Amino acid sequence: MDERDHQLIECIYDAALRPEAWQGVVLRVSELFGGSPVMLGFFLPGETSFGPRYSVGLQREFLDTYLEHLLNDLPWSTRAMRRLVDRVAPISESFGAEFEVGLENTTFYTDWLKPQGLAPLWPAGHTLVDEAGEPIGGFVVFRAEGQGPFTEPELASLDPFIPHFRRALHIQLALHGARTVQHALAEALNRLPTGVLLLNKRREIVLRNRGADRIVSQDDGFRVDRNGPSVSVARENAALQKLIADAMDAHIHGALAATGFLSVTRPSGRRPFAVMVTPLLAAPAGGGGPDAVVALFVSDPDAGRVSEGEVLAKLYGLTHSEAELVRLLAVGMSLEEAAAKRGVSMNTARSHLKHAFAKTGTSRQGELVRLVITGVSAID
Repeated sequence: MDERDHQLIECIYDAALRPEAWQGVVLRVSELFGGSPVMLGFFLPGETSFGPRYSVGLQREFLDTYLEHLLNDLPWSTRAMRRLVDRVAPISESFGAEFEVGLENTTFYTDWLKPQGLAPLWPAGHTLVDEAGEPIGGFVVFRAEGQGPFTEPELASLDPFIPHFRRALHIQLALHGARTVQHALAEALNRLPTGVLLLNKRREIVLRNRGADRIVSQDDGFRVDRNGPSVSVARENAALQKLIADAMDAHIHGALAATGFLSVTRPSGRRPFAVMVTPLLAAPAGGGGPDAVVALFVSDPDAGRVSEGEVLAKLYGLTHSEAELVRLLAVGMSLEEAAAKRGVSMNTARSHLKHAFAKTGTSRQGELVRLVITGVSAID
C-alpha cells in the first residue's frame, strides 16, 4: 500500500469515531476512481430510504430519490444487495441474468443519471453490513459523461479496504448504541428530584443531574469546585471527604459497606441537606479517567416538587377532592388552612385525609406529605 492508501484507512477509522469524517472517505474513494462521483449512505432502521448521506460530484436534490429509482425501476432487493457485500462491482451484476433491460431504457438513467451529466453506464457499488450480516448502507461510484467503463483493476483497488469499512462501521454502531443508552440514563437522572453526582477516582465530577444543579446553585452549604464536592461546616466537610475516600476504597475492594450518610447544615437555616455516599461496584476498578467510582445522592427536604391534583388522583386513586386536599397539605398548609381553602368543614377534611391515608398506605400527615414530595409523583 502507498501513502494514499494509508491515508484512506486512517480516514475510515476516523469516521468510526466522528461520523462527519465519512465525507473525507467519500472524497478519497472518488480520487481512487479518477474523480468519479461517489455517494455513501446509511439506511434508517426499518426504512427503505437513506439516512445520513455523503457525496461528491452529485447534485444534492437528487440524493433523496436514488433508492426510489432503484426500487421502482430495477430488480433490487436485500438479496441483491448481499451479492455486493464482499466486493465492489457494477450493481447490474446483482440483478441476475434474467434482467435484460438496458440502462438507457430505464427512468433511472433518463430521470436520475442523465440530468446530472452522468454516463449511461451501470454504477459500481458495495453493500455495508452490520455484525449480523444485514445490509445497513453502501457506497456507489458513478461515471461522469466522457468517462469510460470501470476496469477490473479499478474495482479491485477498493477490495483491500472492505474489511476496514466493515470494522469501522461496527465500531460506529457500537459507540452509537452506548451513547444512546448514556443519553437515556442521563435523561432519567435529570427527572429525579434528588441531586445525583458521580465522581471518578480523581474526585472529578463525570455526571451531575439537574437536581444537583439546583442544590449547588442555592449556595446554601453544599458546593462543588475544582476539588470536588464539599460543604460549608468544617467538621461536616471532613466527614464528607472521609465518606468519599471510604467509598473509593470500597470500590477497589468490591464492598458496599462504605455507604455512608451525612446531614449538611445550611447557613440559611432551612432544613439540612441529606447526603448519601456510596461506591459504584459496576464501574471497572482501575479503569480510565472518566470511569465513575462513587455516587453522591443529595436530597433537599424543602424543595419537593408537588404534582397537580390530577396527577395525584391518577397515581394514588384519590378522588378530586382528596387529591386537592393532599396537594395543599404538601405545599405547607395545615389541615385547617386546607379545609378553609377548599371551602369544606373540618369533618369533611378529616374524612378526605382518612381516605387518602388508606389509599396511599400512610398513617400520619407528615408521612403522607413526604410521600407526595419525594415519591414518583415528584419526578419532573
